[in-house]
Amino acid sequence: MKTYAIDASSANKPQRSGVEWYAYHLIEAIKRQPLGEDERVVLFSPENLKWPLPFAWMKGRVSWEMLRHRPDVLLVPAQGLPLFGNCAAVVHDVGFRRVPNVYDSAGRRRQTREIRHTLRRAKKVFVVSEFTKREIMELYKVAEDRLVVAQNAVNQTVYRPLDDAAVEPVRQKHRVGRNYFLYVGRMDAKKNVKTIVRAFELFKASRGVGDPFELVLVGSPGFGFGEIKMYVDRSSAKGSIKYFGYLPDTDVAALMNGATAFLFPSWYEGFGVPPLEAAACGAPLIVSDIGAHREVCADAALYASPSEPEAWAKALSRIVIENGLDESLRAKGFDRAKGYSWDKTAATVLQTLRGMV
Repeated sequence: MKTYAIDASSANKPQRSGVEWYAYHLIEAIKRQPLGEDERVVLFSPENLKWPLPFAWMKGRVSWEMLRHRPDVLLVPAQGLPLFGNCAAVVHDVGFRRVPNVYDSAGRRRQTREIRHTLRRAKKVFVVSEFTKREIMELYKVAEDRLVVAQNAVNQTVYRPLDDAAVEPVRQKHRVGRNYFLYVGRMDAKKNVKTIVRAFELFKASRGVGDPFELVLVGSPGFGFGEIKMYVDRSSAKGSIKYFGYLPDTDVAALMNGATAFLFPSWYEGFGVPPLEAAACGAPLIVSDIGAHREVCADAALYASPSEPEAWAKALSRIVIENGLDESLRAKGFDRAKGYSWDKTAATVLQTLRGMV
């Protein structure tokens, strides 16, 4: 019996961000894949391997399991790997190398250690985009035949077009008007939220008194949140900016459906899932002009430099006043989102794992 084990520890977190959602959706899609009579998939989690401690999960408990009941291959949908066994891992991005100033020093050190260990130990390394593949090859000189692109995708049972009857109650619950720009993502330095706050100030100044547009920010606090909050609190447009922490997917999808445009100004991404989710909901996209966004969004977005609030302000104005632009972006966004599938990604991953046995 061939056994493919998957580390499910990150997938089981109650509040998931990018890596955790990748693990969750990939595992769910692998469950839907047909297996041979001589194949099985098992999940490693602190619950089923009886590990109550909040530390040493991978290097301790999983390493011990790989000695006691070693599977044919272990997939870790993040970067940390156990000390033993035939392993594959997923590298999501190397932003800590490209833009180190937007990461805390402890995080940079941890990610530096983890990626070196991962690239040394893993027989195969999955990457979430062609862009990330090129980055790994350039920065770490990894042979191309060790890298396999296994893209993110959209959960289209949640992120899809909704009618007004589904959107309106969510808008009212959060007291959001009908005209708003939306950002969804972690509220940290890497995501560059201050640029869109400044852009929104410029946009509002050009619109005059009584302008109805709001800026809605959704996401959990991260590194640099205090500085972001202070910037918002001191903003000349503070009265038109709403901040919510972590919201459930259903609320996020409804807000994406109602948004005038979805904004994603990151300094760096390995893929960038929220714009694709917003596109699946029909929101026109304005994103930072970086490699991953160019690959994922293609012609379905307006692009602006992450360092130029003036360019973002111009893009906001274009969405509002340029006839037909929002509809064009909306149609192109639907097409882009349809091209990404968790089932397709799961098939790629499972085929690769089979080749490692």
